[in-house]
Amino acid sequence: MKVEELKRTHSMYDAHIKDWNFFAAAYNGGEDFIKMALHKMPRETSDNYNTRIADGICLNYSTIVIDLFSFYLTEKPSMREVGENIKNDTLWKNFLRDCDLNKTDFDYFLNEAQKVASTYGSSGILVDKADSTPANREEEVEKGIYPYCALYTLPNILDWKHQKDPKTNRPILKYLKLKDFDDTYLLWWESKWERWEIQTDERSISETAVMVNNGKNRLGEIPFTWLSNIRNPLNPYIGISDIKEISRITASLMRDISCGDEIIKYSGFPMLLMPMEDAEGKESSDIVGVTAVLEFDPEQSNSKPAWLESAIAEPIDSILKWISRKILEIFQMSHLSGVHAHEKSDQVRSGVALRYEFQQLGRVLSKKSENLTEAELNIIHFWLKWQGKEDLFEQVNISRSKEFSSDDLSEDLNNQLTALKIVPTPLFHKAIAKQVAKKVLRDTKDTAMEDVMNEIESTDFSKISTDEDSGEPMPQGDDDTPQKAGKKMSLTAWAKQEGIPYNEAYKNFAEGRLPIESERVGERIYVYPFGQK
Repeated sequence: MKVEELKRTHSMYDAHIKDWNFFAAAYNGGEDFIKMALHKMPRETSDNYNTRIADGICLNYSTIVIDLFSFYLTEKPSMREVGENIKNDTLWKNFLRDCDLNKTDFDYFLNEAQKVASTYGSSGILVDKADSTPANREEEVEKGIYPYCALYTLPNILDWKHQKDPKTNRPILKYLKLKDFDDTYLLWWESKWERWEIQTDERSISETAVMVNNGKNRLGEIPFTWLSNIRNPLNPYIGISDIKEISRITASLMRDISCGDEIIKYSGFPMLLMPMEDAEGKESSDIVGVTAVLEFDPEQSNSKPAWLESAIAEPIDSILKWISRKILEIFQMSHLSGVHAHEKSDQVRSGVALRYEFQQLGRVLSKKSENLTEAELNIIHFWLKWQGKEDLFEQVNISRSKEFSSDDLSEDLNNQLTALKIVPTPLFHKAIAKQVAKKVLRDTKDTAMEDVMNEIESTDFSKISTDEDSGEPMPQGDDDTPQKAGKKMSLTAWAKQEGIPYNEAYKNFAEGRLPIESERVGERIYVYPFGQK
């Protein structure tokens, strides 16, 4: 194989590699991204430009957005059911603890793979196995030989070719070219694999492609899966990056900050203070920037200024406002403005607007969760196929929560309790109870949730009333009467009604000094303002 053929890349790779490198630099930040973001101004000296690079500040909102998405996706672990045969497999247990032969936990590996996909738009995962032939399973366990995962970024997936199956029309991966961290090239076909490297002759400065290893593909298919962040309708493999536009705004923020630093440095602190005339009475002929010089009259004793009249507030304020607007737009386009609004006390948002933002964020997170689950299933499929246990794949079931804590569950529960006070009817109470159960038990298995729903449906809510003072549901006794005697209220509600601090009321209860009857029921304290029955 010629060097040119080995280095040849896919047309989609050539079209997007510049963007992918920019996204990676935006997420990693640091000097590389600062150099990409800050441009040399016309007539600017190289020394001044290098100084701006050295003083550059990166407010890395690309990292913030991706890490926020990752937090919401991974705060609840996936529910992975693989069956007893796989679960008790020693090699499977080893794989879960060390899935990439670098001591990386499988769940952590998936989270990092999703972060890579969030940065570039997609990532690739190869499920490989050492090309060795152990004598038996005991030797495999002893030497730790089992299928493992290798994560590839889009810049390292050089070329690929899909072909439709003539019977099903489904696209099948027929060819794959990867570049490893050691600069070797790994090529896969359905029947074989090869590893190549480019060797350079120092004397003739010529390059030669050399095959260093090869083998048979025992699976009959390429064990590679794409992990898309958000699927691209025009190309389902490369996906859409979360920081496609945010990375450019982040670079723009760095340029704004650099301009602000220049204003402060040269307008706020003049570099030269000199008299209008020299010792012989001749006018000075020094030519410098007007904002960097303050002149004074040497004949006037009080004319030499020791301070700078402030002429920089307006441009600095304008830059700060522009920066704030760009930051707001970052959270807006990533559907995180609702989360951002909670962090800013001066940010007023209507409930409808916040609800819309949370719904949009929920949809984005759900799509990411579905793509991550699909990739995980493909990984397990290839793992089992390498082990000759493909028939056990039917026992595998993976699910992830589609409810995320971007919205406040406690606020929802408080709203529903308030609604019960406004509409205290048994039918409405039953409907609210079902909604609460779905929210609180949202990750419960379907069978258990069905039992809960049946129990709520069979409950007689006409025998459950709401305490007028505390708003808490409470059962009614069979001898309940409209008389005030026997009516109870929580200690919290009574203390608030009487204008007594709760700590003082609780202390009096504990010491038996409350002026009215009281009792503890479980973890709650109730008082009887009109006496018990």
